[in-house]
Amino acid sequence: MAVLESMDGVEEVQIPIQELDNAMPVPREPAWRRNAVPSSETGKQPVVAVVIDDLGLSEEASLLLGQMQGPYTLAYLPYADNLPEQTAYVRAAGHELMVHLPMQPKNDDADPGANALLSSLSQEEFDRRVNWNLSRFQGYVGINNHMGSELTEDAGAMVRVMVKLREGGHLFLDSLTSSKSVGVRAAKATGVPYIARDIFLDNVREASAIEEQLQKLERIARMRGYAIAIGHPYDITLETLTKWRETLKDKEISLVPLSEIVLRQERVRHDTVTAR
Repeated sequence: MAVLESMDGVEEVQIPIQELDNAMPVPREPAWRRNAVPSSETGKQPVVAVVIDDLGLSEEASLLLGQMQGPYTLAYLPYADNLPEQTAYVRAAGHELMVHLPMQPKNDDADPGANALLSSLSQEEFDRRVNWNLSRFQGYVGINNHMGSELTEDAGAMVRVMVKLREGGHLFLDSLTSSKSVGVRAAKATGVPYIARDIFLDNVREASAIEEQLQKLERIARMRGYAIAIGHPYDITLETLTKWRETLKDKEISLVPLSEIVLRQERVRHDTVTAR
């Protein structure tokens, strides 16, 4: 039985998962660890991860990112073309990979793309779409949601997604397109490594606005030890990130792949449980 709890610990939803552990043995070396970009950071200074969403549709953006000093975490739309080639190129350049999984938005006029996960799908079609999306390229550490303001509020649907992630040994980043998302709680209930983004970088596509968001990212990291931002492959975003990346050494802040932050948080959760 997978149980989702509210923030105050009151049980809200129970999702039956028959023989979860037997049906989905977790790999000895989970894919999110196996595919992680190595990090040499020791934890002595704040760390930030920057995820670039919506990749794949513009191969030029992949070429640009392949020339940028990272490591960035790059989330590719599974319905894009030439994904094995694009992802292999940026992975060889030192960036980490994720699947940007299309999910149902609240706005009916917004198109999440081919094979998006919808609450109206049959169980068979829902599973088929998850499997298709996760099969489009190799070497990724996990997924984050593309759109999904509707589906991420659906506890049953999100547990179904997490079942597939646990089966494959992948992690989950909640893009938090809805403040009512149950994604993190579904991941916790099913034993999937998880994290959630802190800020969006480029809702306003202006250098000054993006710089302001990066400053906010730095403040969060200094207060908490880590912070996570999501941006998009806009020219102005990539240009601003290139300049910002050069300032981090003097600020004593490290840019790390998303998996490094997830690893640290998983260790904290483990230590908290074992200390009880």
